Amino acid sequence: MLQVFAISTKPKGGLFMVQLTKGMYGSESNQTGDLFGLACGQMCSEKKITHNSGWYNRSGEKLGWGDLNAEDFARIARELDAGEFFIILSEQDSRWKVPEGKEEDPGVLYVAEHALYIITRNQLFRVDDWGYERGRREEVYGLTFIILIKQDVKAFIKHSILQDK
Repeated sequence: MLQVFAISTKPKGGLFMVQLTKGMYGSESNQTGDLFGLACGQMCSEKKITHNSGWYNRSGEKLGWGDLNAEDFARIARELDAGEFFIILSEQDSRWKVPEGKEEDPGVLYVAEHALYIITRNQLFRVDDWGYERGRREEVYGLTFIILIKQDVKAFIKHSILQDK
């Protein structure tokens, strides 16, 4: 059950401010943000975990895209506000397979269905659909990822949204 992964998404003090907003990184030619030291269209070579991946919030809105390395993953997890989800999709699923007209906002169901990685405050998750045991831990470049199976991702995101209400 998902309870193994339950996290508190309500920040202390009550008010919930959204840190991750649609289009916050702009485009490769028109940078508009640099939260977590990221830039839209960025390229990495050392300890690269994703290539040309799409970055989304838990509402299924696109934040930006680019390569992510181990340092990016660690920094995002360390600096991400409680309650936020930084969701990563492959280049194929975030650019080439997105339904037409939905490129910037494919929605929570699409993002949940195609998520490869989910970063929450101080936690890293890798989504697996190859029969690994849920909750198993995996080390990559010194980072520890908790394995989520694909069928749990929608419930995981939905649970976090419901906690905020």
